[in-house]
Amino acid sequence: MGYKEAKKNNHTCYVFHDVDLIPENDHNLYGCVRSPMHLSRAIDKYNYSLPDDKLIGGVSAWRTEEFERVNGWSNLFWFWGGEDDDMSYRIMANRLPIYRFQNSVARYLMLKHSQSTVNTARYRILKDSHIRYKFDGLSSLVYIPPDIQQSPLYTRILVKL
Repeated sequence: MGYKEAKKNNHTCYVFHDVDLIPENDHNLYGCVRSPMHLSRAIDKYNYSLPDDKLIGGVSAWRTEEFERVNGWSNLFWFWGGEDDDMSYRIMANRLPIYRFQNSVARYLMLKHSQSTVNTARYRILKDSHIRYKFDGLSSLVYIPPDIQQSPLYTRILVKL
């Protein structure tokens, strides 16, 4: 939903960012390349290593063309878990490479917080990700117009769920 609202301003690069991740290196530039850019490859919680090279969760940057090609994020995931795996399947189904900076640059600190409610349906939903992405995502998104506040450095888009 945030993507569709931001697109109204003709942006060409979109960064999706977990709120609990803080960048540790200011050389980790928030920008786009010709394919999805995974900016958070090294997170302290995971000993600054990437558990799986297909992962895209945490912080990622997308150009309009690639984000629309994968039909954005799924609308079926609520609570914690599965949405990043689903996006990985969308990327693979579209044969897009994932670009990353080296670990020394793409470093993040994860703020400590209580575990969110786990999405118990995530594995069932993930089974058909490679097929479902064509009709679940941007193309099926329905929402109430949000409250939008413009600031010099960011735009706050507040939605009602």
